[in-house]
Amino acid sequence: MGRGQLDERSVSRRRHPRSRARRDRVRDLPRGRSRDPDGRRARRDPRTHREPGGRVPGRLPGRRQGAADRQLPGPRGPGSAGRLPRLHTSDGNRAPGAVRSGRPAADGIGEHAHPRRGRRRALPLRRDDVREPRPGCPVDRPERPRGPGRGRPHPARAAQQGAELCGVAHRRRRDAQLELHSRLSLTGVSSPRRDRIAPGRLTRKGSEMLAPPHERDVQALARRIAEAGSAEPARVFHLGWWSERMLAWAMAQPRFKTALFRFVDVFPACRDDVDVMRHLEEYFAGVPVPRALELGLEVAEHVPFGALVTAAAARRNITRMAQQLIAGAAPDEALPRLARLWRAGEAATVDLLGEKIVTGGEADRYAGRLAVTLDALITAARSWPERRQLERDPWGVVPRVNVSVKPTALSPQFVPLTGAAGLAEARARLRPILARARDAGATVHLDTEHEDVKDLTLELVRALGAEFPDGPELGCVIQAYRRDALADLEAIAGWARATLRRPLAVRLVKGAYWDFEVLVAHAEGWPLPVFERKAETDANYERCTRYLVERAGTLRPAFGSHNVRSLAHALVCTRAAGLPDTAVELQLLYGMAEPVHAALRQLGFRVRVYAPIGELVPGMAYLVRRLLENTSNESFIRHRFAEGQALDALIAPPAVTHLPAPEVEAPLPPPTDPHAPAPFMNEPHAELRRRAPRARLAAAVATAPAAFGFAAPAMIDGRPVPTGESIVSVDPGNFASIVCRAGRAGAAEAERAIAVAADAWPAWRVVSWQDRAGVLFRAAAIMRRRRAALAALEVFEAGKPQKEADADVCEAIDFCEYYGREAIRLGAGAPLLQAPGETNVLRYQPRGIAVVIAPWNFPLAIPTGMVTAALVTGNCVLFKPAEQTPGVALRLVEILLEAGLPPGTLAFLPGIGEELGAFLVEHPAVAFVVFTGSREVGLSIVARAAVTRPGQRHVKRVIAEMGGKNAIVVDTDADLDQAVPAIVASAFDYAGQKCSAAARVIAVGPIHEELIDRLVGAAAILPVGHPRELGTAVGPLIDADACERVGRYRELARGEGEVVLARDDVPAGGWYAGPTVVLLAEPRGRVWSEEIFGPLLALVRADDFDQALALANDTPYALTGGLFSRSPSHIRRAAGELRAGNLYVNRAITGARVGRQPFGGYGLSGVGSKAGGPDYLLQLVEPRAVTENTLRQGFAPLDG
Repeated sequence: MGRGQLDERSVSRRRHPRSRARRDRVRDLPRGRSRDPDGRRARRDPRTHREPGGRVPGRLPGRRQGAADRQLPGPRGPGSAGRLPRLHTSDGNRAPGAVRSGRPAADGIGEHAHPRRGRRRALPLRRDDVREPRPGCPVDRPERPRGPGRGRPHPARAAQQGAELCGVAHRRRRDAQLELHSRLSLTGVSSPRRDRIAPGRLTRKGSEMLAPPHERDVQALARRIAEAGSAEPARVFHLGWWSERMLAWAMAQPRFKTALFRFVDVFPACRDDVDVMRHLEEYFAGVPVPRALELGLEVAEHVPFGALVTAAAARRNITRMAQQLIAGAAPDEALPRLARLWRAGEAATVDLLGEKIVTGGEADRYAGRLAVTLDALITAARSWPERRQLERDPWGVVPRVNVSVKPTALSPQFVPLTGAAGLAEARARLRPILARARDAGATVHLDTEHEDVKDLTLELVRALGAEFPDGPELGCVIQAYRRDALADLEAIAGWARATLRRPLAVRLVKGAYWDFEVLVAHAEGWPLPVFERKAETDANYERCTRYLVERAGTLRPAFGSHNVRSLAHALVCTRAAGLPDTAVELQLLYGMAEPVHAALRQLGFRVRVYAPIGELVPGMAYLVRRLLENTSNESFIRHRFAEGQALDALIAPPAVTHLPAPEVEAPLPPPTDPHAPAPFMNEPHAELRRRAPRARLAAAVATAPAAFGFAAPAMIDGRPVPTGESIVSVDPGNFASIVCRAGRAGAAEAERAIAVAADAWPAWRVVSWQDRAGVLFRAAAIMRRRRAALAALEVFEAGKPQKEADADVCEAIDFCEYYGREAIRLGAGAPLLQAPGETNVLRYQPRGIAVVIAPWNFPLAIPTGMVTAALVTGNCVLFKPAEQTPGVALRLVEILLEAGLPPGTLAFLPGIGEELGAFLVEHPAVAFVVFTGSREVGLSIVARAAVTRPGQRHVKRVIAEMGGKNAIVVDTDADLDQAVPAIVASAFDYAGQKCSAAARVIAVGPIHEELIDRLVGAAAILPVGHPRELGTAVGPLIDADACERVGRYRELARGEGEVVLARDDVPAGGWYAGPTVVLLAEPRGRVWSEEIFGPLLALVRADDFDQALALANDTPYALTGGLFSRSPSHIRRAAGELRAGNLYVNRAITGARVGRQPFGGYGLSGVGSKAGGPDYLLQLVEPRAVTENTLRQGFAPLDG
């Protein structure tokens, strides 16, 4: 290896000690010394001190320029764009302009003889050993011999002379710039333009990272940090005695922990001390509590005014707990604390706490608070004393002012489905803030939150960086618990290198939403985005740390953790890379793990504190998240500061041999084996927060119209049947577009279908339960393969938003899989009591011919459930689809026939309900009717089926799911951040065209006004339009009749109440009606009591919870209902008293899943058992008990 050239091993070797002569030269320098904040003598900074003539004191004449000389822009050649020349090319060879050196330097660079072993070895190359030459200057070429007898000079001397010749003018320009840079640094203002420093590991190739540091170095430094903080009390939080007892008990008692954190969550919503005591008693009833809390409850019960005393004590301690973690309620309260942190040796990044943003006004207010806070910080920071340790890194000035921004607070549409609109709104609200930050030299950091918005947040970072490449300083967050964290880090580093002219600040954290991410992934059946084991997260943190240090210069590394091993690992990696400790920033949370704060300050590291500012109510979610994080079983803070575990175990390396790769979508499974079916699992909805599922659905929607105008003839015995007339289905969002031309079956076609079914039934009824289930399982597999195409057809024929269309296909798959398994279970019979000498068996047999009359609003799922349930139980089916959606219904029939269903068992009979439906219901050969639709039609079917016709040999059964006038009760302690989005979705998604949709909201007491403001604001920004657009939430109504009906009720609402929202910003050419909200002074009138089946919501105020329940039950319907409350007693009461077939607590009241929420109501909402539940199939069969006497001449088998 040539002199001055590096290999990969050199980066982790120790620098050689500077020679004694060199030390003496530095020691004897007379002036330019500075003192660090602790009063110790510090090395001179060549950026702020020079001797006459521009020579840096202590540097030999002509010495190469250091990092400090290279951090401001210098002269550029064509195409240089202000970047520094690389030392080596991508293949590891020395690049033009690179300097060789054989002389040891103060930083231990170059190659030289080892003083003891006498051999040469390469040492880490440092940036301040490389000058920036003028383009074309031959600094790498040794001087040619001049005259006889003149030998070739040493290459290092030649390079030194070349540097003197071509670098004088460069240094003069830099001297002026350095003077400006130094002045700016004193005010905390960064220079307006600065070269980007290339990554430190210039000899590395591709995305290779630093080798892991020596474990003994990591543990030694971790131990040193831990020991340095040992003088501080070892506590998780510095709280009062009462609060610390509560947290200690929570860490020991899981039940108490759950109750405590739920109480802390609801505490800000408690209106007075009586409310506080009620919640205390409800949450801790039957829970083991510490003696301190037990005494408080006893005082409340037995001492006069004791409840007020206990409530006041609880309020005081929770407020103190919040104040420990929140720097202040407002900037003027927080600024003195931030100033004290600065003087103590800690910078800060300020995060504004706030409620979940659901309206545009709330986003505007957040942006306004952010601007005010930024201005206050800029003004206050000017008066803070200089702290060079906090304000400098190898790439220049580190801004004093640093704010952390939640992107979701900048736009209520900052979600994947409306990502473009959300990005545009967020950028618009951030532009003036970024301009102010650029002018003042501040940093704006975008926090990454949960998985839903991770990709969108990084996209926002890129958009802002492209718009503001020259500043301000930008930052983002990488969460190491994410499996794709390293991939995100690599992508953002490549972008930053190509785009930004300043380093991009990257805060590496472990992640604060682990419980939420795991719960959502498991509940939805999606790939898990995070590691399941903490050791895996720790190992990935260290892997990302090495990459982040490797790209230092392009990125500005910051490491957020209280784990001393993680911090030590970052510092050791930094040193191994030949960078000073100031090259990285260590970030801690305000008010937590004070021993770690103290240790890092004492050891002189660059520290920044994440300091939230905000009121107690919106800040409670932050408090609960911190409490969960630091009382978890695997928390370092808990282990170290609460339980005092041995340090050796805590600083050991993560016990991980390999890291799981990011999970990907599983390939489509084969059809379920009917002889060995696995347990039922819901089909996962499309994970539309990821690009690939969105792209698949978008492609299907884009290509679907090419097939429009297809025929959907009546089908009997598997063959098309011509009819004299036809039914045309159109796109309700563009009624000029014809989707499908269906046959119009009448009485003649129905009679023929009944005859075919009667012939097919004897053979079908004796097919084994497993074989009939196998047809359903194969149909489910076909639906999976055609999932996107089926959803796209629903988008146009039923006007369903894409997200809901995909969910409808998933529900159809679920019905096939669930009912197939239920049929196998049913076919095994039910256990009966047995007696000696006899056997008792309960078996089920099919009823006969079924009529299925299906709705249009769930055009695939509901028909699939009704048809497959009847078929799998051995019945034959006459299927009449809705007139509005015959195309989707035809696809269901085609799939079932393709799956192996005998043709004669299923007839497809599109037609007009008043004609065909009545004939089928009244036919004497029909054994039962399954119906979903309106109350009027359903009651008519019940009445017609009750009449016994000539030739009828059975009592006709009707299973009918009808309408609802569903109510949601919002209690006084409800979490409106949770309630408002759920109510909006329940009332207005799919334009309210669901029988389960919310039509009434009843707000209890003082929460009414706040709910109205937020609910109206959220509904006002709902995307209304054609569902071909992914973000559409409110699509068209199904037909002209529906549009006219909703219009009548909107006019009626103006006379019955106060219409506070009536949106008319709807597209032309379709049957659209915008969201409407009406406030009713009294709970009466047609808008309050009648089913509308459209996007109209009525609100009324209740004085108390009793009245709210009474108002919710003030309807003949009993389909769905909802409650938002954090009172355990009120939740129990609603579960027992609120009349609803499906009651949902603290969530939307739509979106039932097969097997999880069997769906159906009672009263005038329907008759029959719940669809998607364990007893649905029982309605479609006849039970038969068979008893056999096994006694023969006094002998009976022993087993029976």
